[in-house]
Amino acid sequence: MFYPKTPFLVNPLLEADILKVNSAALAPLLEWLCLTPKVTTYRVNTLRCSVDDFRKKLEEKLAIRYGVKSPRIYCLPNLPEMLCIDPLDSQLTKAVADSELKEVVVDTNCGAALLRGAHIYAPGVLAMESNTEREELVNVYADLDGKCKRGTVKRYESPNKVFLGTGKVLMQRYQLFNNAEKPASGVAVEMQSNVSGVPTLGDLSSEDGLLQNLPSIVCVRVLDPQPGERILDMCAAPGNKTSHIAELMGDRGSVVALDNSASRVRSMLPKLGHYKSITAHVFNSTEAVAADAPSAPVGEFTGPPFPCESFDRILLDAPCSGLGNRPQLSCSIKQVKVLSSYPHIQRRLFEQAVQLVRPGGILVYSTCTVTEDECECLVAWALRKFVELRLTDATPRWGGPGLPLPGFEACKSRLLQRFGPSGANADTVGFFIAKFQKI
Repeated sequence: MFYPKTPFLVNPLLEADILKVNSAALAPLLEWLCLTPKVTTYRVNTLRCSVDDFRKKLEEKLAIRYGVKSPRIYCLPNLPEMLCIDPLDSQLTKAVADSELKEVVVDTNCGAALLRGAHIYAPGVLAMESNTEREELVNVYADLDGKCKRGTVKRYESPNKVFLGTGKVLMQRYQLFNNAEKPASGVAVEMQSNVSGVPTLGDLSSEDGLLQNLPSIVCVRVLDPQPGERILDMCAAPGNKTSHIAELMGDRGSVVALDNSASRVRSMLPKLGHYKSITAHVFNSTEAVAADAPSAPVGEFTGPPFPCESFDRILLDAPCSGLGNRPQLSCSIKQVKVLSSYPHIQRRLFEQAVQLVRPGGILVYSTCTVTEDECECLVAWALRKFVELRLTDATPRWGGPGLPLPGFEACKSRLLQRFGPSGANADTVGFFIAKFQKI
């Protein structure tokens, strides 16, 4: 189990008054955020591939790497399109630094990914010792305090670097650092072992299946899109939930994906181009409602902005502080001013969503964070402001209930779904889901 000697998430800016949790609950939450989820999950595109066929592909990859000690692959009830891969047997996870090996240092984002089974891509490499050859085994460390200069030649010494595993070098120094005009891309180091116990398979995503966290898969199941409906994904990048929506609809109906970043939309297009039901637009969803436009006609519409009541279901997977991502290796957490800005944008987006969903329609709000202001407090605000909304049960249920709030009935908290350190499915990222119906 990977657990740093000190919770690197903690700094003077991240205290109980920011997360809005009591001090007794803060310590276990911070400890949990520093740990690595052990189970790897894939979502199978059942429009293209059967779950059994994709499982065989995963089993073949595991057998090549681990032989008879390959970890178990299994399904979960109510999520038939998902496959889970268990962590490795404890005898295979005792990765220790070999003093004879050279070192590679990566940034904390890369370090967190490799602890979840990824290989090291070129942009994540900060330092590689001189004379490191292709196919050479190296010790891999994460630079926790962000002080390692990119391209460092000598061994980087710091009390705040942490050993993560060993890997095989696929790119040498000159390929990584010698061309500033055209940065290197691709896998630079293929991980052979890591300290977390997660199989080092890299990302085996393809058109047939996608590496995706359990709560994100649950989120679209809670939305429950149906064939022939009109669905809006308000903040769609990177498009994983968008494609899941189309798959559950049998690619029949209309799925509109919006994102305000042209580069993110461009990166989504290859992934979404295989679905005839999806159209993607570069657009700011805080302006998604067409001013003074009548309600949507029965026929098709073009692009945003849209008339009121245009959609049967809306997914608002809102921009958030991202404090549910695990493991958190960085000690440089966002400033208080930045953290407090997210509820403002979330409310602006929510106001647009309420206008765009039709009477009787469904609105699902989700975040990948753990702060009450962005989760339960947002729900309480929405129910006060929009009398036409009714909170409904966020099923299928794989997370725990929402946190209790003063003045927020316990029966409503139980309708929410929160993924955190407590509950049966704590071995995943932090996430929050709320489901509303417009009445």
